[in-house]
Amino acid sequence: MAIVGCLTAAAAGLVIGPVLRLLVVRLAVPSGEPWRRACPACDSPLRPARAALPVLSPAGRCIACQTRLGPPPLSVEVTAVVLLGLLAARVQPGLVLTAVCWLAVCVIPLAYIDAATHRLPDLLTGPAYAGTAAFLLAAAATGESWPRLGRGLLGGIAFAAFCLVLFLISPSGMGPGDVKLAASLGTALAWLGWGALIAGALAGFLLAACYGVTLLVRGRADRKTQVPFGPFMIAGTFLVLVIAGVG
Repeated sequence: MAIVGCLTAAAAGLVIGPVLRLLVVRLAVPSGEPWRRACPACDSPLRPARAALPVLSPAGRCIACQTRLGPPPLSVEVTAVVLLGLLAARVQPGLVLTAVCWLAVCVIPLAYIDAATHRLPDLLTGPAYAGTAAFLLAAAATGESWPRLGRGLLGGIAFAAFCLVLFLISPSGMGPGDVKLAASLGTALAWLGWGALIAGALAGFLLAACYGVTLLVRGRADRKTQVPFGPFMIAGTFLVLVIAGVG
């Protein structure tokens, strides 16, 4: 049954992967600009009038001019397949798995968008928190895990408050989107335990530090270069969730 669950979750990731890629393409625009509605190369609409037509090819290219749109081919799709499959193998019961899978589906495009534009749109950070909290509420109600729910909500608030302090101290190192993202990531981690929350937060900071040092050593950045923090927060969170497992 565990194998069937993993395969089902991976298949779901394969199906939803193209939708996540489209979200990345549409939302990965500089702050203040409207969502992208057409291919930047040929101006073909990303949402054709005929719904039966695909908006992107399987390789993530514009159907009309074959310009690659968004991240490298299959990167978003493979990320969704692998992450959802791993979560299905490590997380239970069903409603808790649904909560972290919902969070994963929301934050996968956020990671790619932040890497490209250094911003985390509210269109995804809001649903990420609301859906995660709602599914964990349902899990607490059916499994009588109210202490876990309380700890999860407090953990989300605590992580967001911590990131808010860092943002106020150094706005160049962390943005308001990171603060909002921290609420949903912290909620999922703290459901598992306070130790998991601390480990996930530290993992994100360590991954970001290692990446920054690597850029400095290779001469591709200096001390003033801004590094998007969202992808590392996300990676640290799911690294802990997958390794530790949630039950």
